[in-house]
Amino acid sequence: MFSQQLAQQRAESQELLPPPTSDPTPATRGSLIDAAIDQLLKDQPSQDDANYVSKAREKSDLTRLLHVHVECNDGDTLVIVNFPSGYLSCGREEWISKRFCVHSERLLATGSKVFANLLSPKKQARFQKRLELAGETVPKKFIIDLTPSTEGDDLAAQLIELSLPPSVTDWWTSKERLGISPYLVSGHDDHCPHHDEVPIDCVKKTSYIEQELGLRERLPTIDLGDIETTKSRNIDDYCPIRHRVNIVRLLLAIEGYDLVLNSASRVYTLTSIAGILDCTRVIRDSVYTWLLEEPNTEFIDINAEVAFKIAWTLEIDSITRAAFRILVVEKALDTLAAQPPAQKDRYTVFGRPRVDLPDDLQTVVQYAAQRLADRVHQTLAMFKSDQFYDVLEISEYRKFANVGEIIRTAISTGSSPSSGRSTSKTDFIRDKILDRLLDSFSTLYTKLQEYKDKVIQKAMYSEAVYDQQSAYDRNRRCYVEHPRRIPTSLITNHFTYAQHLLTPWFWVHLASYPIDFLGPCYLVDFLTLYVDDFNDKLTKATPYLDGGGSYDELAIRFHLEDFRIELHAALAKLWTTWTKPELEVPLTRTEHIILALSEDEFQYLPLWAGGLNDGSGGVFQPTVPDADLGPIGPGPAYRTGNTVATDTSSICQSDKTPGEVSTATLTAGRSVNAVLSNIGPSTVPDGTSVSVSDSRVSFTPAASTTGSTATLDRDDSDGYESDDNDDIDEEAWSQVEEPLT
Repeated sequence: MFSQQLAQQRAESQELLPPPTSDPTPATRGSLIDAAIDQLLKDQPSQDDANYVSKAREKSDLTRLLHVHVECNDGDTLVIVNFPSGYLSCGREEWISKRFCVHSERLLATGSKVFANLLSPKKQARFQKRLELAGETVPKKFIIDLTPSTEGDDLAAQLIELSLPPSVTDWWTSKERLGISPYLVSGHDDHCPHHDEVPIDCVKKTSYIEQELGLRERLPTIDLGDIETTKSRNIDDYCPIRHRVNIVRLLLAIEGYDLVLNSASRVYTLTSIAGILDCTRVIRDSVYTWLLEEPNTEFIDINAEVAFKIAWTLEIDSITRAAFRILVVEKALDTLAAQPPAQKDRYTVFGRPRVDLPDDLQTVVQYAAQRLADRVHQTLAMFKSDQFYDVLEISEYRKFANVGEIIRTAISTGSSPSSGRSTSKTDFIRDKILDRLLDSFSTLYTKLQEYKDKVIQKAMYSEAVYDQQSAYDRNRRCYVEHPRRIPTSLITNHFTYAQHLLTPWFWVHLASYPIDFLGPCYLVDFLTLYVDDFNDKLTKATPYLDGGGSYDELAIRFHLEDFRIELHAALAKLWTTWTKPELEVPLTRTEHIILALSEDEFQYLPLWAGGLNDGSGGVFQPTVPDADLGPIGPGPAYRTGNTVATDTSSICQSDKTPGEVSTATLTAGRSVNAVLSNIGPSTVPDGTSVSVSDSRVSFTPAASTTGSTATLDRDDSDGYESDDNDDIDEEAWSQVEEPLT
């Protein structure tokens, strides 16, 4: 009777179940986009269908799992996964231990060293011995026991690896809050005793007042604080049934069956299990598709640590880099703060809840964040330096500086009224004209520095326009509940100068000032009087330069309009390189911070993600930087704690400290252009040298120097020693028997 029912169910879902393929290994990394497109083109039922859980695709997935021994019975390898008793599925059936057959050649085709080890003669002898002691015989060539450990270090490692962060278990609410398809996020847990009571939409508190639904830009529609916690959706962070069912689900995917990813919990669990079993290629395309199906891409913005860990485990380069951008900038904002932020381990400065990363991933983020912080300090030092226009390569300013040298040379080669050595009335007049020109030059030079200081100070205190601020606050509603929510503008009011360089509106305002003729920092209004005075005196002094008239007065005049155009172009280039990176995937909820990392920051990623980290540790300095260490030392001038030495190149190493490096890094993104800066002490009009200060005080120009792996084979009381070494030597590989044909 059961066989007839199963046959009928299989016939009903025949169109939805692709037949097993001979090669279960997904396509190579180059085909990720193609695979994603193919997956996205599949017809999906309407999101308005509240009964989507009963659809054939998910029902077939559950049927296969419950009766996998009937579905898979023709392979040469018996798989054993023992289940604890007393747990129900969505189908109201109790989960029981599973024994089913798979093909050894498909296990080996994944490239997994774990499967190769389990199929080796040594392991097979242990499995066979264990069954013989239990009085069983197996008519299959191979046997593997994938039952998770229930005690010891293996269990602890698996609990760490497979425990779901709260942001993952709560992602089902994004169906209603963010408009994400229920087929991606609303799936039930594998242990589901209250199947009929599991809500699809959020359950609102009695105090909730329904708002008028708008377009997509009005999302999220429901505040986190307005959602009532329901027992049926409050799943355990670790579940032994979820663990075991997804082992079976992964084996079915290796056999070529459809992989149904209908929740963040399932994606996270499958990724961790695939990492433990060293067969991540099996699910890479499916998880990549799940993450990129808009608007589910917001999972990357809102759960950056989780997305980073998933993508790192599966070696998905684009998502690894995108999540890395967010984590590095958020960490750098902490590093650049005047004081260590409160609850920095739990929340970012903008309130996004943080999730702990494994130590190796956390180290990568810390190094990159410190490198970004060093680059910000160098750029800020360039802003405060009197070499600002030189570093920006403003040709009109360089010509102006050269004229100053010409004036000084002309004065030094002749007599001076103050020397008392004037021999004629002509010499006296010449020296007086040149001295007045030098005074005018010095005044214009000072005013140029004052203008630079003014526009930078204005940009530091600038805010985003109202509509943009509203967008920032709306985006942050996705992860900040009402009691903790502070407007973005109030948060940035306490930023240091260095932190402001990691906000987009700083660069927007800085680039706009030279062309904003109605604004307070319009260059023409600020400099016209001093430029006219300099040019008038230059006209009178030109005959006395270089012995009399060899210079074209028109060519060496200061052309204010040309200077304004060049300055605007240079600042606009900075704005573009700092705020307009070529993102690998859409990031729509992180617009309030810049994400343009340079290759110096990306170098800590592995080779497959476009970094330089080949596993040898060469990209890291001997001393791990403490990215959490705040400013130390008295007074407005301070130095940060232990830092990573900043190199002028992401490839060539240097033993210079940030204070010794003579470059100012001005660009970000996929390439870095470093130019000589010769940054030196800046002087305010009264000649007093001022130190760098990043606290919110008046701006003055200044010099600035600045995965655990769990062993699946347990040592039970069968008298056999436990092999804790997961590495497979050449002998073990050579002894894996060829599968029967």
